[in-house]
Amino acid sequence: MKVFSSLCSIVLIFSCLSIYAQNVNEIDEKDDKPSYEAHWAGMDIGSTILFNADFGTDFSDGTWLDNPWWENDIANSTTFSFNMFEYKLPIFKQYLGLTTGFGYRNTNIEFRKNYQLDYNNQNVFAYEINPSAAEEEISEIKRNYLSAHYFTVPLLLEFATKVKGKKSFYFNVGIVGGVRFASSTTLKGRYDNGDKFNNVRRAKYNLNPIFLDASFRIGYGAFGLFGTYSLTTMFKTGSYTLAVHPLRVGITWNWNYAGLNNGDKNKFDFETFEEADEDIDL
Repeated sequence: MKVFSSLCSIVLIFSCLSIYAQNVNEIDEKDDKPSYEAHWAGMDIGSTILFNADFGTDFSDGTWLDNPWWENDIANSTTFSFNMFEYKLPIFKQYLGLTTGFGYRNTNIEFRKNYQLDYNNQNVFAYEINPSAAEEEISEIKRNYLSAHYFTVPLLLEFATKVKGKKSFYFNVGIVGGVRFASSTTLKGRYDNGDKFNNVRRAKYNLNPIFLDASFRIGYGAFGLFGTYSLTTMFKTGSYTLAVHPLRVGITWNWNYAGLNNGDKNKFDFETFEEADEDIDL
């Protein structure tokens, strides 16, 4: 809980700094120098659904190719993105342009049953843990998920209805590419004697090192909706590993359009910054 609180505080600080920088840039810009505003920098929060190659969610076919562990718990399978930088190359003023940038993405895949994920040189597979078995000595499993972390870069064709993004409807569509830099599985629960356990295994699990997603984003001002579908498989497919394509949907917050009013552009809320700084307890 402390780590989550610290992460939220750090994100808040970066958000305040980004808002401040955005307003300072607006003050310094000359009237005859246009500013092309994109809709990428900010935070995305949503859910993840795993699809097979036929765009279905059923990974069980009654044969030796069964991969039922990919039928994930959608309610607890989350995605979080922290998009730090953005740049818009105009095609037609503010109304049409190409947006790119840089960000970070975390995807958590919660298993629906008590599966223990494993892998070898060619395949990813799992076996089901039975807490009632005497040899397990486990009375309860609370969380069981795969976590993957990526750096991301988008290339989006963006449409906007007004010059000022804060009062504009927007829509962009394109691709998002990424590189994986960390992954792990986490198993949390309780032993028969009442002791809690939190087992984390850091491994590659034959996850593809790169991905390419089809992406769309739509909204008004600071808030919107996003969706991505993986054009590449999440794992390296083998003789036993089926193709897995994550679909991510959720809400997005563009911090560049959640800044101060025009009359307060030269004022920065240092009290908010200081309060966030005091909350950090690493």
